[in-house]
Amino acid sequence: MKSWLAASLLVTSIAAAATSAAQSNEKRIVVFRDGLVPRIEPSGERYVHGALDLEIQFADTNPLCFAYTIDDDVPPQPSAPAASRFEGALSSGQGSLVFSDVDAAFAAIDARMQELGTLSMEAVAKGSLDDVWDTCLWTDPPAKMLAVQKRRIAEVDALIKSRLADNGAWTRVLVSSIDTLASVRRRADALVSAKPTDLQPPVRRRLQESTTELERYVVASFTLLQRLQQDLEDAHIRLASMPTTVTRTYEPGQRVVVKVRRTRLQKGKVAPGAESVVFSSQAFRTLVPILFDIGIGPSITFKNMQEYGLTQRVDGKQGHGPNVTRTRDDLNADVLVSMSMYVWGSRYLDDQLFRWQQLLPRPMVGISLGQPFESIYVGGQIDPIQFLDISVGARAYSTEFLLAPDAGQPAYTDANGVAQEPATRKGVSTQMFVALTFSTDLVHRWIAMSF
Repeated sequence: MKSWLAASLLVTSIAAAATSAAQSNEKRIVVFRDGLVPRIEPSGERYVHGALDLEIQFADTNPLCFAYTIDDDVPPQPSAPAASRFEGALSSGQGSLVFSDVDAAFAAIDARMQELGTLSMEAVAKGSLDDVWDTCLWTDPPAKMLAVQKRRIAEVDALIKSRLADNGAWTRVLVSSIDTLASVRRRADALVSAKPTDLQPPVRRRLQESTTELERYVVASFTLLQRLQQDLEDAHIRLASMPTTVTRTYEPGQRVVVKVRRTRLQKGKVAPGAESVVFSSQAFRTLVPILFDIGIGPSITFKNMQEYGLTQRVDGKQGHGPNVTRTRDDLNADVLVSMSMYVWGSRYLDDQLFRWQQLLPRPMVGISLGQPFESIYVGGQIDPIQFLDISVGARAYSTEFLLAPDAGQPAYTDANGVAQEPATRKGVSTQMFVALTFSTDLVHRWIAMSF
C-alpha cells in the first residue's frame, strides 16, 4: 500500500507542476485619467492568480501642461538652452557697407533699428507660444485644448523656419543690421573727421550712442528669437513625451500599488517648487499558488468499534457459565489530519468562497490523532466552501477481531471449570469513512495576507 501511495503522490505532483507551468500570467489594466479630478481606474479583480502583467494606460492627458511619471519617479529636469544660430555674429560682422557721409550712416542705423523693431513686433505677435502655455492655466480637462495647442505650435514652427531660413525675412534683417553695425564702427573715424573740428566731438558721441543703441536692438532681437526657438523646442520635446502605455510584470506574493505623479509645468519646464500631486490606485495582490491543503477535523468510519468479554448468561437456567458478548459497540469517531493535492490546478486564496473547480475531487491522505501509528486514511477531498473540506475514502486501521467462541456462545472453561476470556487477535480492517476538516493551511495564509 505504501508503494502505491508513493507512486500516486509522485504522479499527481508531476501533473500539478505541469499544470502550473502551463498557466500564463494574468493581465490587468490601470487607466490614469486626467481632468478636474484626476483618477486612476483599475480593471479586473483585486486578487491575481500567480504572476501579473499590468498595463498602465493614460487618458485625457496634456504633456504641454503636466509631466507624468509612474511610481513616484522624479520628473525629468529641463535641458540646457540651445545655443543661438547667431551666436558670435556681432563680433564677426564683415562691414561691407560704404557711407558717403556721417548722415548716411545715421540714416542706415535708423533704418536697421526700425527693421529690428518690426521684426520684434512680428516675432512677439506671430511667433510666441505664450498663448499655448497660458492655456494650461484655465483649461480643464487639460486634453480639451491639446488639438488647438498642437495647431498653434505647428503654425509657429512653420513661421520661424521660414523667417529664419537662409534667405528668410528675419535672417536678412539680422544680417543687414550686423553688417551696418560693423561698417559704421570700421569707418567711424573717417566719417567723423569729415566734419569741421569743432563739430567732431558731438558727432562722435552721437555716432557712438547710435551704434550702441543698434547693438542693443540686435542683442535684444537675438535674445527674443532664441527664446522663441527654445520655447518651440520645449514644446516639441513635451509633445514627444506624451505618456504611453507601460507594461510591468509582478511576481506572485506582491502587493501592487500604482502611483502616478502629475507635475505642473511652467512654459514646458519643471520649475523648482512646481505643484506636484501623486495619485494611487487600489492595491492588487498577486497570490502565491497553493498546491497542498492541510486540514484537521472529525471523521466517521462506517464500522463501529468492537471489544469482547464475558457476561453472565441470564436465561433462567441453572448450571450454565458466562457467555461471550460484545462489550463495546461505539460509533467509530476519530480526529484526523488530512493533506490533499490540487491536481486539477493550483489553488489561490482570493475573495471568492466558491468556484466550480472546488468540487473536483483531489487525492488526500490522512493520519489519525487517536491512532497515529495504527491508522491511515486514503481517499478524495472537495471543499464546497473555501475553508471547509469534505473527504470520502477508505480507512485502514488496527482493531480487535473475535476468534472463538462466537459472540453469544458460552465461554470456554479450563480443567477447573473456570470460564476463559474469548480468544481475540489484533488485525487491520479497511472501511469506508467520511470526514469534515477545517483547512488550517488556508486560514494561516489568509491571516498572513491580512497584515
